Amino acid sequence: MKVDSHSHSKFSPDGHAEIAEMAAKAKELGAGYLAITDHCDKDALQPGNEVPVPWRQLDIDAYYSDYKMVKAGERELYLAFGIEAGYDHRAEKLYREIIDKYPFDVVINSVHFVEGWDVYFPYFFEGKTKDVAYRMYFEKVYESLFADYPYDIVGHIGYCVRNAPYPDPVIHYEDYSDLLEPILRTIIRLGKTLEVNTHHDMCPNIEILKKYYEFGGRKISFGSDAHRGDVLKDYDKVSKTLKEIGFTHYTYFKQHIEEYEPIE
Repeated sequence: MKVDSHSHSKFSPDGHAEIAEMAAKAKELGAGYLAITDHCDKDALQPGNEVPVPWRQLDIDAYYSDYKMVKAGERELYLAFGIEAGYDHRAEKLYREIIDKYPFDVVINSVHFVEGWDVYFPYFFEGKTKDVAYRMYFEKVYESLFADYPYDIVGHIGYCVRNAPYPDPVIHYEDYSDLLEPILRTIIRLGKTLEVNTHHDMCPNIEILKKYYEFGGRKISFGSDAHRGDVLKDYDKVSKTLKEIGFTHYTYFKQHIEEYEPIE
């Protein structure tokens, strides 16, 4: 079966699809597991962090209520309940309280904000060289690995590339090996799962994935990061690439317990 561990419904501030619509699409495409992981953006509430567009906070009660209604009618698909926690060390207590309160299957820990800006937006890059901007991002990713709340998956390493304004925005591993190697080795040491995200291009890229495998990393999750119901985007293409690297299975979570699905 196909497994997608990262998707967003209309309850995310930038999501558009109904949970029921997403579940139906996933089943149509051959999925046996779909995690709804709506944005929980307590990072955006922290002083000094700027979001240049209107941004609402997740109504978790409404989200959970709708999720339970759809879940109750599912027989073919395991519909998992999750969040994507936007890392900021000042929000750790808030995330602990939320994670303790709700029966999540999976928590994705992702870095969006670096030094006051969500790195998705071009404002972050103003006045910074590629090297400076990317190093700031990777330093924050490394810090996030030690977050003081439980999480399962490390989300979209390389997110800073999506709208980077540089002539060559690609992350070349050797340019940042001094930062990327500790990140990858720490993910492995902590027993976390590295996500392959396909919202834009494959993220992290193949150079980083090969190094993760070389260092002994085997826990890998697939995440479409769907925002408009486009679950399982590029699943077959990514699976082929991962098999060529040497990965044999996807890791996914039910009630924070690891399960595995062979990569076909």
